[in-house]
Amino acid sequence: MNARTARTSIAALLASTLLLAGCSDGDKGADNDKAGDGTSSDAGSPSPSDAGTGDGSQDGDQGGGTSGSLDKDTFYETITKAQQDAGSYRSTATTSAGGVDAVMDGEASYVDGALVARAKSQPGNPQQVESVIADGILYLKSDGMGVPAGKWLKLDPEDPANAGGPFAGLAAAADPEAALRAVGSLKELELVGSEKVGDVDADHYRAVMSTANYAKELGIPAEVADILPPQLPFDMWVDSENRPVKFTLTFEIEGVSSSTEQTYFDYGADIDIEVPADRDTVTPTEAGLAS
Repeated sequence: MNARTARTSIAALLASTLLLAGCSDGDKGADNDKAGDGTSSDAGSPSPSDAGTGDGSQDGDQGGGTSGSLDKDTFYETITKAQQDAGSYRSTATTSAGGVDAVMDGEASYVDGALVARAKSQPGNPQQVESVIADGILYLKSDGMGVPAGKWLKLDPEDPANAGGPFAGLAAAADPEAALRAVGSLKELELVGSEKVGDVDADHYRAVMSTANYAKELGIPAEVADILPPQLPFDMWVDSENRPVKFTLTFEIEGVSSSTEQTYFDYGADIDIEVPADRDTVTPTEAGLAS
């Protein structure tokens, strides 16, 4: 992978990480006894047999759409709070960059109010990538990253060694409070109308957020921030409980078009996520990637 392609790929990932990962208002350390020791994190949600269809209702009926009254100042906070209230969810994200498609399956749960999430490339993808977010820390595993085989790259936003490095924005995106600040107040929000997403009635919103605020709050390196478009428009479909059911984002970086579509489902499902043990991780400094 050449420098230009790598830079474009990092920028694309930074631009989509925030809205794809979701966030919580839990404090870092809320589940300190589970992160970094190789143990599992259980959502504590009802089992599939108790959760009905897994969509947050007992009979599978999600109602007739949302109120359509979400506003641009509290939009992101409202929908992520709705996800947190659901306890857990699963997702599938399809991304396309430079004509190369990739599909990742994800799942997330909230443990004592803190987000624990996992995503993994589907078999057959051009590059296999796996990530875990827990206790405000992002763990990445992928071939070609310069990390020893079998090890996870541990990106802690509170580690000063990561500041200004190529992964600084990714590390910061794992911090729920920083992620929320990065979205800030949307520049624009429009209710397009009510639509079906699969068998779910949803309201379709079109929004625009400021790239400058995003880059500032997440500490994205200037060489990456400078090639992002000044504004990032996206579309979000939310159900009757203000939970996201679909998200799309399309933009262009240095002549390379990038798009993402993510669907959210199985709200309230029983989800168990294993957090990498410290012995199985390396920091960017240890891997020679800190600068």
